[in-house]
Amino acid sequence: MNIKLKLGILAAMSFSILMGSAQAIDTTINITGKVVASPCEFDGDSTLYISLGQNIETLNLAAANTAGDWVPFSFAMKNCPLSTTNVVATFSGTPDSPGSLSLYKNTADATNIAVEVQSNDTAHRPLGDGQVWSIPRTPSNTALFPMRGRILSKGGATAGLVAAVVNITFTYN
Repeated sequence: MNIKLKLGILAAMSFSILMGSAQAIDTTINITGKVVASPCEFDGDSTLYISLGQNIETLNLAAANTAGDWVPFSFAMKNCPLSTTNVVATFSGTPDSPGSLSLYKNTADATNIAVEVQSNDTAHRPLGDGQVWSIPRTPSNTALFPMRGRILSKGGATAGLVAAVVNITFTYN
């Protein structure tokens, strides 16, 4: 019985030493996540076709920085959840020249022409490649983006079609 007792005490001491060292290890668990604002819905067809004019004469675009009339257009986001405070639009496309803030490259056959896009509010902010525009959600859970566009001559414009593609990516906060 004496041997069993010694073995039992020895086993208990060994277990407590192991437990003591296991309890001395600190462990940190970092748990992360991100909650984002819910998206709104685009109001209408996600591809817009905007005509900047069909009969703009080259005579009116002979000099540099002459332009066609501004053509207003807009798009809206609807059904924005209450958790969405702002709808943020980021514009992208092929700029007419490096660093251009509001001009997109004409990809059709008219030459010396660019397409200019701006906001149609009091700021008339340029909406070229890389520009960002944030609109607050209204109490009716919408966000309206009023815009305007026009054909701009770089001087010596030639007749032909004008086309440019502007992509818009939306984020919500």
